[in-house]
This record gives sequence, structure tokens and C-alpha cells, in this order.
Amino acid sequence: MERRGSLLLVEDESVLRTLVAQFLRNEGYDVQEAEDGGEGVRQFLEGGPFDLLLVDLKMPVLSGVDVCRRVKRTKPEQRVMVCSAAISREHEDALRGVGVTHLLTKPYHPESLLAHIRQELARQPEPQVQAAVACPVTSGPV
Repeated sequence: MERRGSLLLVEDESVLRTLVAQFLRNEGYDVQEAEDGGEGVRQFLEGGPFDLLLVDLKMPVLSGVDVCRRVKRTKPEQRVMVCSAAISREHEDALRGVGVTHLLTKPYHPESLLAHIRQELARQPEPQVQAAVACPVTSGPV
């Protein structure tokens, strides 16, 4: 089976994490698993690169929002999809603020998860904009 992409699944519920990881492996994805937010950040930093991170929101050690902040601070272009049963307006605002816009509400059907992953991986990455610093030009001593 052809390899479809490298995923990091950050999910604290072990049964769900195992089932989702196995399903995605059966679909041809290389999946690494992390059982909490701290482990997710560690694996991201030490085990990448990953084509996509799948992150729960409510987890021990670090919340999903904190995981996204740390990941995006390190690698702003990293694709992240948040999968959670409890996505509030505050979560949406915080996630948008760090550049995460793909949210999937639990419970989801495995085929729906697969469609969302394919959609995210097919999306063209957004160009990284670098800020230009304006320097005044003077013709004489300042």
C-alpha cells in the first residue's frame, strides 16, 4: 500500500487513540501516537516532520490549544487539525489566532475523519509572509 502521509495523533483517550491510529494505518498513513499534550509537543520536536497533526483539545499536561501554540511558534507552516467534542467559541478564537482553522467535532465517522485529512493534505500551504521593516532615508546627519 502506498504511503499517504505522516501523521501525529495527540489524543489522551487510549481506546480512541488506538482505534483511530489503526484505522489510519490501514488507510496507508504513517501514524505516531502521543497520549497527552506534553508528549505530543515532544514527539513533534523530536520525531518529525509530520504532514499533519491531529490534536484533541482537553488533555492532561498541555491542552490542545497550548500544543497548537507551541507547534505553530516552532513551525508556523505546520498543518494542524483539531478533533474534539468540546470546541467552544473561545477555543475557535484562540486556535484561529495561532493559525489553526481546521476543526472536526467528535464524535465523527472514520470516513469523515479520512475525508477531512485528505482535504487538509490537499490544501495548498499558505505562503509565509515576512514583515518588511521600513527604514527612513535621510540625506544628512540625524
